[in-house]
Amino acid sequence: MGTRQILDDVLREITLSRDEFFRFEKIAKDFIKLLDGIGIGSFIGGSFAKETVVKTEGKQDIDIFVVFDSAKELDKFESILNGLDLSGPLKKVHGSRDYFNVDCGDVILEVVPVMKNLNPEDAENVTDVSLSHVGYIRTEIKKNPRLSNEIKLAKRFCAANRVYGAESYIRGFSGYSIEVLVCHFGGFVKFLKGMKKAHVVDPSKFFRTKNEVMRELNSAKLNSPIILVDPTFKHRNATAGLSKETFDKFLEVAQAFLKEPSKEFFEKKELDIGAFKIFSKEKGFLFFEMKLETEKQEGDIAGTKMKKFFDFFVSELLRKGQEIVKKEFDYSGKGLAANGYLVVDEKNGVEVRGPSLKMKEATVKFKKAKKGHGIFEKDGFFWFVDKLSVKGIFESVKKFEKEMDVVVKIV
Repeated sequence: MGTRQILDDVLREITLSRDEFFRFEKIAKDFIKLLDGIGIGSFIGGSFAKETVVKTEGKQDIDIFVVFDSAKELDKFESILNGLDLSGPLKKVHGSRDYFNVDCGDVILEVVPVMKNLNPEDAENVTDVSLSHVGYIRTEIKKNPRLSNEIKLAKRFCAANRVYGAESYIRGFSGYSIEVLVCHFGGFVKFLKGMKKAHVVDPSKFFRTKNEVMRELNSAKLNSPIILVDPTFKHRNATAGLSKETFDKFLEVAQAFLKEPSKEFFEKKELDIGAFKIFSKEKGFLFFEMKLETEKQEGDIAGTKMKKFFDFFVSELLRKGQEIVKKEFDYSGKGLAANGYLVVDEKNGVEVRGPSLKMKEATVKFKKAKKGHGIFEKDGFFWFVDKLSVKGIFESVKKFEKEMDVVVKIV
C-alpha cells in the first residue's frame, strides 16, 4: 500500500462525518446563543473553528471563547455560568486562567474566558493569544484547503506516538504548533521531513537571521530543541514547552514512518510492559515499576505533580551513579493515578570522592565516618565505595512524597 493510500485511509477514520460535525456544531451554537441572550459575546474556537479537528474515541472537545472587555467583567463570569440552565453539568478547571467544562453527553464544551486584544503583544494571559491563532490558521487553510487534512494527519500521528500535548507532564507539541509547522512546510510528509533539519522556524519571516531570533526572544524561552517563532506574535516561541526527550522520540518515529509507511503509526498503543520486562531479563538489567497517586485536580495539574516526582526519582538515580536504559511515565490525562517504568543497569557500588590527601584534619573525620566503606586513595584524594540499590534510593526519595503532594509505592 502506497503512502498516499495509507494517509487517505487514516483520514477517513479520523475525520468527523458531515452529520457528526453539524450535530456537534449545533450543541456549541446553542450554548453561544444562551450567552448571547444575556449580552455575553462568544464564538467557537480551537481546532473546530479551524477545521483541523480530529475525531476522538471518547467525548469530542469543542472550545468556546467567551470574550470580555475588562478583567472585572471576566471575574463575574463563573457566577453567571452557575446561574444558567445549561445542557449538562458544569466543572471548573484550574489553569493559567481558570476555564469551564460543560458535559453535553458525547461533547465537552471547553468554555474559555479571554480578554479582547487587538494586538497579541497586549495579551494579559497566554489564553488571550488564542484569539489570533484561530484567524492565522484559517487564513492559511483558505490559501491552501488541503492543509486542513494534512494537519489532522499530523495531530493524529503525534498523539498516537505520545508526543502531542503541551501539558507539563508530556512537554510535547501543542495543537497550534503542529498547525503552524504543517502550514509552514506545506503538508504532513513534508513536515516529517522538514523537522529533521529544523532548528529555527520563522513562518512570517519576522527576523532576518537565526542570531536575530536568539537575541530578540526571551532567553528563558529558547531552551526547546526547535524555536518556532509564533507568526502572530514575533516575541513568542510556540514550541517553548517542547522537551528534547519528546522531540527525539518524534524524530525517531518520523524517520521510521518515512522509511516504511504504515497505518500502525497512527494507532495509539498501550505501553508494552511485557517487552520492558523481557528486555530487562535478557540484558541482566533491573525492571522497576512504581505507582503514583495524587489528590490534585485531574489533568495537567495531577499529571504534572506525579511526573515531577518521577523525574526527581530519575535524577536521584543518575546522581547516585545508576544508568537508566529506558524510562516511561504513563498518565492518561484522566484520573489521579499514573505509573512509572524504568529499566536500570543497577550499580550496587559507586565510587565517591572524598577529601584531598593533604587535608589532614578532614581525612581523619572522613576515615571515621566511612569506616567499612572500602576507603582507597586515587588521584590525590580519598575515595569510598557507596553501597547502593535502586530500591534504597527509592526509599530515600519517598520521604518527600507528602511535600510533593503525591503517594508512591513499588509495584
